[in-house]
Amino acid sequence: MRKRPFELWLIWQNVETRQRYHVGRLLHEDGIYTFSYETNGYRRKLAEAMDNGYRPHLAFPDTNKTYTSRNLFGPFARRLPDPRRPDYPSVLRELGLSSECTEMDILRATGGILATDSYEFVSPILVENNLFDLDFFVAGWRYYNGDQVIDQLQVGDRVEFSLDPENDHDNKAIVVMSVNGEKLGFIPAFYSGWMYEVIEKKCNYQAKVWAVHPQAVPHRKVSISITGEVSQFMNIQELLNDKEELRLVLC
Repeated sequence: MRKRPFELWLIWQNVETRQRYHVGRLLHEDGIYTFSYETNGYRRKLAEAMDNGYRPHLAFPDTNKTYTSRNLFGPFARRLPDPRRPDYPSVLRELGLSSECTEMDILRATGGILATDSYEFVSPILVENNLFDLDFFVAGWRYYNGDQVIDQLQVGDRVEFSLDPENDHDNKAIVVMSVNGEKLGFIPAFYSGWMYEVIEKKCNYQAKVWAVHPQAVPHRKVSISITGEVSQFMNIQELLNDKEELRLVLC
């Protein structure tokens, strides 16, 4: 299964409600970069984002157009650390990357986060045959007990999930808990629809701590990796056709 996807999702956060939406997708294939908005579906997509205050990026004003370039688009390239920095090799090491990494690898590792806006890049869900994988940073970290136990978390530690159907913001919300039962936060909402089905249909999966960054901003402190198998009771095509569910990347 491909571990470094060529596709990244562009996420926008409403700074007032703190809700995040999957508004676009960046693809690098055969030397060409393409960017398009996520116009299929509503839940946590462009349409719901625009109903909650989002306006298209100034560099990509047409929400129905697919933009192409042989180089990483300037507004996204500016989100990468400058390779001319004297400490650039150590920056890559801290991100778990080698000197042979691509711009997409770096954008995935850093999220392309800037202090001046509310955009972030995240990995898609990859599905190949009956196997899937995804990774994400724990959402809502600042509101729970993560900082009290972060020194106890180790890469490779198992984490557990529990459904939170009474959640006012997302009836498919899923809580992330440490192996000792400490509430760390939530699976980001743009992944919760998929994982809700995985849990409900009793699919086999493993969820582990992928990276721990104690000094990072709250929503980049702990990364979780999930690998699993789609059960015979989970209809992927039905999920793809359901406008309420998120888009998958089928390998």
